[in-house]
Amino acid sequence: MSDLLAHLQASLGDEYALEREMTGTRTARLFIARERIFNRAILITVLRPEHIQGLDFERFTADVERAAALNHPGIVPPLMIGAADGLPYIITPYVPGISLRDRLVEQPPLSLEETVAILRSLAESLQVMHGALQCHLDLNPDTVLVTQRTALITDTGTTRALRTSRPDGSTIVGDPTYLAPEQLSPTETPDARSDLFAWGSIAYEMLTSMAPFSRTVADGRVVDASLEDPAPISLFRRDVPSALTRLIMRTLARDPGARPATADSLVEVLQTVDVSEKALAERALTPAYVPAVDATTTTARQATKAMPTVVRPRDMRRIAVIAAAIVAVVGATAAVVLHTPAPPEEAPIAPASVTVTAHSTTILPLAVVGGTASDAALGVGLAAELAGQLARNGVLVTATWSASALRATGLTPRDVARRVGVASILTGSMQRQGDLLHISVALLSASDATTLWSARFDRPVADLFAVEDEIVRTVSAKVQGTPGMSPPGVVSVGTAVPDAHLLLLQGHAVAHRSSPALESVAMAHYRAAVVRDTGYARAYASLALSCATLSELISSSEPALLDECASAARRAIARDSTLADAYTALAYLDALHGRNREAETRFRRSLALDSTVAVAWGWYGVLATHVGDFATAHARIVRARQLEPESARARAWDAQAFFGEGKFDRAEQASRPIPRLDSTLSAAVLTRAEALMARGQDTLAIALLAPRVDASTDDVRSEAHSLLAYAYAMNGQEQQARDMLLAIRDKSGRSLPPSATLALTLAALGDVDSGLALLAKAVERHDPTLFTFNHARRFAQLRKDPRGAALFASIERW
Repeated sequence: MSDLLAHLQASLGDEYALEREMTGTRTARLFIARERIFNRAILITVLRPEHIQGLDFERFTADVERAAALNHPGIVPPLMIGAADGLPYIITPYVPGISLRDRLVEQPPLSLEETVAILRSLAESLQVMHGALQCHLDLNPDTVLVTQRTALITDTGTTRALRTSRPDGSTIVGDPTYLAPEQLSPTETPDARSDLFAWGSIAYEMLTSMAPFSRTVADGRVVDASLEDPAPISLFRRDVPSALTRLIMRTLARDPGARPATADSLVEVLQTVDVSEKALAERALTPAYVPAVDATTTTARQATKAMPTVVRPRDMRRIAVIAAAIVAVVGATAAVVLHTPAPPEEAPIAPASVTVTAHSTTILPLAVVGGTASDAALGVGLAAELAGQLARNGVLVTATWSASALRATGLTPRDVARRVGVASILTGSMQRQGDLLHISVALLSASDATTLWSARFDRPVADLFAVEDEIVRTVSAKVQGTPGMSPPGVVSVGTAVPDAHLLLLQGHAVAHRSSPALESVAMAHYRAAVVRDTGYARAYASLALSCATLSELISSSEPALLDECASAARRAIARDSTLADAYTALAYLDALHGRNREAETRFRRSLALDSTVAVAWGWYGVLATHVGDFATAHARIVRARQLEPESARARAWDAQAFFGEGKFDRAEQASRPIPRLDSTLSAAVLTRAEALMARGQDTLAIALLAPRVDASTDDVRSEAHSLLAYAYAMNGQEQQARDMLLAIRDKSGRSLPPSATLALTLAALGDVDSGLALLAKAVERHDPTLFTFNHARRFAQLRKDPRGAALFASIERW
């Protein structure tokens, strides 16, 4: 017999006889003994030495004795307390059974009826315990015994006694996976609501086979705790009553005040939960939520939804079976997509009849002779820079991006000018040889292709500022028929560092090209420019607009990206208050955050400084869509399309406005040609898929989205993946929708990202409560989808709920 056993037997005396040691817990060793007089088995819990440092034994004893007064069949009470070899021990009745932890890994898995019975038993025990002003504070699957269909709470009073009898700042007491947030802080006092959190954690794990939160413990302290809410239970099971799901999620609130006040609420709800076979069958047949469809829609939605296979993984032995099932589902999904007709395509876009605008011009990228890829980028960037300087000098410069796209198709400069409706076009070439630049430019008339002006510059790179100045002043005079408006001398580019300016031009070459990858490259160049010259206002303004553009392209409201956008814009304005790009970026951020009046003011300021920026007009139009003013929205977006007639983004804004207005046929027609203009623009595909679903053509939407998602290298959390999950849900392919949601959840770190589209998907799967909860987070995180599509009809059902109506009202106040 070991020293501990000898000391323990000596402390027990002749009244008890030790028999064996059982598997212990993280805080104690467990022994079975037999009471000699009545021949009854008892359990002796001996606390481990590392958990009694600083323990006030008298206070510990008093707390355990209070717990001994509890009298309820679901509570295993302490019978006696003592000490052996300096270690406190507690004697309780020995109850045959297994821990809930062991039961969860056994076969067969718990049925829903068994799960609810156990939860009800635990809730009733907590009700008695809390009524006697007692708390458990370490309720977890190891401290719950399962016997038949009931459950008993063990270790009653032990954790509370350990916590209250030790000095402040001591190590965590209890299983950290199930401890409430207030129990992880030495400065907060847990109460009965902490037990409700543990009850909810156990309930969540029983239903989903995983704990709702992850915690990492080191040196007795939690060093890493999940800050995200757990994934909705409906992702894993459809048979769980909504009332029970709501109750569990309430108990898991981080704020104790948001949880039920007492266990009475748990018992009250559980008494109403119907888990009979009839009720389960009725829930399985309940159709998913389907939003209203426009009255003019001729294609009806699928009336009967396919019943999903409810997967209930329980232990590692079933992983292979589950994996095979998922592979089968994915294969079936692929088969459906492969046999689904592709969305109808439109004939090639015919050149539009364009009216030539007097005193207007556009600029083609300068052709680069020889040189490196960096030099080629300078030719594109220099054209964009000249366009911006000419616009700031009062020249009507339009269609710079469109002109470049048309020139790439082989059109002559004159034909390009006529296609975009300008009176003249600036073209040219450049060559870089070491520190020397050779630049040739020519201003051509669109009507007869005559040369209005031409020049050649052979200058050092350091003289690029002077070259730009001469080109801008001369072209201004030629186009406007008046002397250049800028004073003699060098155009104010805002920097005296040539390298910083060259980096700016390289950023211009790839900025606003509808590609997230290229936009990221542009941002890198702009960041490098401000590193070279920390006072370069133009580089800050370009960085701000590039950050805002990337946010739109990837439908992201990541705080780091938006914070960089705001910081760069404010730095630009602080150094130069005439930079339209900075105001445009801030206006976009204001609109994204629901600050509509501020956005209106800043868009007006931006366009007053430079009315030729298509993105400013486009976002200004989306702002009008956001607040329901569709006539104004279309007028502004028309202006954006006039400025960049070949822009896929401008057409996407047009389609989005029609979609928000409820004109789904117009939205689909407007989005159909966009892939021909720019196949990389995800907003075009997403808008078209939205329009197809709004018309009831979910199958076509899936056919459009699935290949893009399969071939995409984007993160699985992208809007395309979210929209495909929603399309599956709306098309009755509920298991595919759940698989997609689970993949997004896993990639996001155990919780769904705050996405309005994912919120809709949960609602479409019948879990409106979880959908509204996720929608609230999407509003809080300023999901760009809510800026663009907040008036979309798909949100109608969520708007009917008072909670949803309040959320939408919060982002639409003018």
